[in-house]
Amino acid sequence: MMDETPHQHKTYHRNKTVTVMFLILLVFAVLMGRLVYLMVFRSEYYTMRAKQLHERERSIKAARGRIIDAGGKILADNKTVCTISVIHSQIEDQEKVIAVLCKELGLSEEYVRKRVEKYSSIEKIKSNVDKSVGDAIRAYDLAGVKVDEDYKRYYPYDSLGSKVLGFTGGDNQGIIGLEVIYEEYLQGEAGTILTVTDAKGVEVAEAGEERVEPVEGKDLYISMDMNIQSYATQLALQTMETKQADSVSILVMNPQNGEILAMVNVPEFNLNDPYTLPDGVGGDGLSEEKKQELLNGMWRNGCINDTYEPGSTFKIITAAAGLESGSVKPTDTFNCPGYIMVEDRRIRCHKVGGHGTEDFVQGTMNSCKQKVM
Repeated sequence: MMDETPHQHKTYHRNKTVTVMFLILLVFAVLMGRLVYLMVFRSEYYTMRAKQLHERERSIKAARGRIIDAGGKILADNKTVCTISVIHSQIEDQEKVIAVLCKELGLSEEYVRKRVEKYSSIEKIKSNVDKSVGDAIRAYDLAGVKVDEDYKRYYPYDSLGSKVLGFTGGDNQGIIGLEVIYEEYLQGEAGTILTVTDAKGVEVAEAGEERVEPVEGKDLYISMDMNIQSYATQLALQTMETKQADSVSILVMNPQNGEILAMVNVPEFNLNDPYTLPDGVGGDGLSEEKKQELLNGMWRNGCINDTYEPGSTFKIITAAAGLESGSVKPTDTFNCPGYIMVEDRRIRCHKVGGHGTEDFVQGTMNSCKQKVM
């Protein structure tokens, strides 16, 4: 076997070098192509992802629309409150933060510590905090503690018209009554606060913050007149006490157009404290299921949810039908002996002895069980 000549040996190494260089150039070309693709064609996508990674978003509640009666009185309004949150990566003095929040918010150390030590983008400590308390916490100027102002529902008349108006939950969403029926109009649109953070999650002060302002909800104007509602409530309470009734309902309507001027269901409940049962109801050992059942009963609007015999409310229809058909005239006389027999049943008048002789108008007014004379 013959040995390779120096010329053959050089040619072999030259070919090998060219091949390696070609492969290196090919890899660089692929990498450059990939780089161009990412920087030019996918720049928008990765810019958005980078922005999401370095931006922290906090929600701003929208002011809920007011509920206003026929006379312009505000029945449901908004009260400025605060939401207290912490960002773990920005806290500098953890023990001081825990001590301050426990003191100002009246919370247990275990509860606060668990949330302060939690590794998350932002952790809510408490919402619906009075503005004065929020301002006090803000004055400490604690790194990593956020105090954001938002709104809480407020009812100036407490219990008046409670089962009609309804109330809102912790997130300001409607629970019952008009608050939930007109939720889409009252709720408004929440805003946001965007802040820029570095790789460690610490806010970059120089970048400032970007705000998207919330849009307030629409006001709701209703036909209810709170003067009439208040007077009807007083009558209902007097009747409940006089008759020793469990509840009394009164509905006042405008006969010209059907507008509801008052809707009373006593006992009512305090709209600003809707989850507290009345004194004497329930007890310490009450289960959550039983408590919810009692709350549902307390919130129930009897005027529109309960069924009952029509009684005197239906006499308007029968009286109008009789007059329109000519079967009776206002001057026709009747005798009310205190009852009327319908087949084998004796239906009594509310006056046991009867009203005696009376005309059609008097009989209708007294809701008598009458016989034609």
